[in-house]
Amino acid sequence: MNFNIKLLASVLLSLLLLSYSLFLNVQSIDFTDELLKLTHSKEHIQNDIETNLKSQKYMLYTSITALSILLFALYRLLARYIETKKRLLLGKKNEKLHKNLHSKLLKYSNDLKKEISEKTAELELNTYTHFLSGLPNRNRLLEDSSTYEFKQMALLNIDKFQKFNDVYGEDIGNIALKLSADFLSSKIKSNSTFLYHIGGDEFVIAVKDSIKLNNTLFINKIEDVLKSYRRESFIYEDKKFNFMMSAGLAFSGSKKMMAYADMALKDAKKRNVGLSIFNDDKELEKLHKEDMECHEKLSFALENDNVISYFQPISALQDASQETKYESLVRIRDKDGSIIAPFRFINVAKQNRIYYKITKAVIKNTFEAISKYDIHCSINISMEDIENDRTLEMLYSKFDGFEYNHNLTIELLETEEFKDYKRVYDFCMRVRSYGIKIALDDFGAGYSNFSHALNLPIDYIKIDSSLISNIDRDINSQIMVSTIVGLAHKLKIHTIAEFVSSKEILDTVKSLNVDFAQGYYIGKPQEIKKHIPYLLD
Repeated sequence: MNFNIKLLASVLLSLLLLSYSLFLNVQSIDFTDELLKLTHSKEHIQNDIETNLKSQKYMLYTSITALSILLFALYRLLARYIETKKRLLLGKKNEKLHKNLHSKLLKYSNDLKKEISEKTAELELNTYTHFLSGLPNRNRLLEDSSTYEFKQMALLNIDKFQKFNDVYGEDIGNIALKLSADFLSSKIKSNSTFLYHIGGDEFVIAVKDSIKLNNTLFINKIEDVLKSYRRESFIYEDKKFNFMMSAGLAFSGSKKMMAYADMALKDAKKRNVGLSIFNDDKELEKLHKEDMECHEKLSFALENDNVISYFQPISALQDASQETKYESLVRIRDKDGSIIAPFRFINVAKQNRIYYKITKAVIKNTFEAISKYDIHCSINISMEDIENDRTLEMLYSKFDGFEYNHNLTIELLETEEFKDYKRVYDFCMRVRSYGIKIALDDFGAGYSNFSHALNLPIDYIKIDSSLISNIDRDINSQIMVSTIVGLAHKLKIHTIAEFVSSKEILDTVKSLNVDFAQGYYIGKPQEIKKHIPYLLD
């Protein structure tokens, strides 16, 4: 821009000099004319003057032309200067606009980056965190299993939590799960020990570094957690809850460790123990071997009439004139004379499709006891029995020829898993036609039981042990049982409280107008002759 100003000044100076030169030429012409007039010698110098005039006129024209060109150049230069100045102003404006736009884009970019970061964190939270407890979930466990080499793992499951959920509802169940998760979190202090909530009522404790926590110490640690959990009372509003947990432990298997822990947990549930350990692949062979041995023992018992019945008394609470009833409970006698409980062989019987033989043997034992002692007895019939045509034909055949059907009660098991309701209803109606009574087992474990009581021809309901086991201390259980008893009596149905294990529980259920009681405080399962020796021949 300074260069253009200097150039303009130079042009203006040149124009001034040129104008002055033209002025001098004009003055020279006028002076010459005057000289001619004074000297009267016009003719003498005429030719020189004409030549000089022509030369000066040519220079005049040339100067005027040059001046025009210069003026035009000056105009163009000024126009270019003005245009350049406009462009510079527009450039500055655009630069300012560009800076503002860049600032806005930068802010938008930062906001977008922040939003993406937040959404990514939220997605990761949802992907790797259990929504209820806030603990790492199954997805995180699977990834961590690839990242870390876990040395010890425990799979924990809350016992009978589904029944609790059915009784109190999902909302209270979720609160109980959150409180359980918080309890377990308080027990995990080591940086090398991880806690996961893998779904529902299942949790995993895994250790990546076992230098400070060997297998024995880990077992002791899990046992301590189970004991503490059993003693812990969870309080929400006016409700107080107590739970128990089972655990399956594994110390090997790498990627199979979770599967091994799950197998150990199932073994603990099956054997009704708090904790079971799966060490390595040989343990799997051991479990398989145990099932084979159990199958052999079961087959031997069936072949040698060693499937026996133990009878547990059911005593009347409100009417002392009513006779004691008995529940027929299956056992098998081993070759060495030891007695094996049903939880050890029932699943094996079902897996090997000989469960119907167990039912047939129990029917035989129970009919003999009823016929010999003229007592009232109940027999457990499961959905598997009702769905088996061969079992039904055997039952109806036995009922046809039995003269003490009025002393017999059929207890329906797995009442929440009726797959074919019409088949169950038809079975009940057929059984009732023989004068046999019907009882619903585990009543109160779920809401569907109430619909069974309304839709099936029921004579007794057995109130589930989850409502009875601590009824002397739990006001909510008392309310539930009182409601069940009131409903049952309106429907002309008698009630039986299971799991009566103390005088306090007995007094409580009696005060709630429960009709009958069954449990270890009333009497343990044993051979019928030990209950009523005075009737022996």
